[in-house]
Amino acid sequence: MSANATNHVDNTLLERCLNRQHRAWEDFVDRFLGLVLHVIDHTVCKREIRLQAEARNALCERVFAALAHDQFRLLREYKAHSSLTTYLSVVVRRIVVRSLLNQSHSSERVTFG
Repeated sequence: MSANATNHVDNTLLERCLNRQHRAWEDFVDRFLGLVLHVIDHTVCKREIRLQAEARNALCERVFAALAHDQFRLLREYKAHSSLTTYLSVVVRRIVVRSLLNQSHSSERVTFG
């Protein structure tokens, strides 16, 4: 699949989510779950943090909750200056870093391996 075709598929999926079409959110999660997990893994690896599986899953849930929050505000802010995948990678990394920093400063810590 070419980059333009991929962008079209992703942008169509994004529009379906924003229009709250049936199963759009589930399709979005299915499409981007691997990307979210990859960004989580890469981000914690670069910071030399080892997460247990449940902490990794909690971060993943937090990312998707943040994307869906406030009627998909973060998704509505996408302006197509880059691919949706690139935009999501940056957004996910910011959410993960913020979550890790917040947890390191609170009593509720990420469970490290």
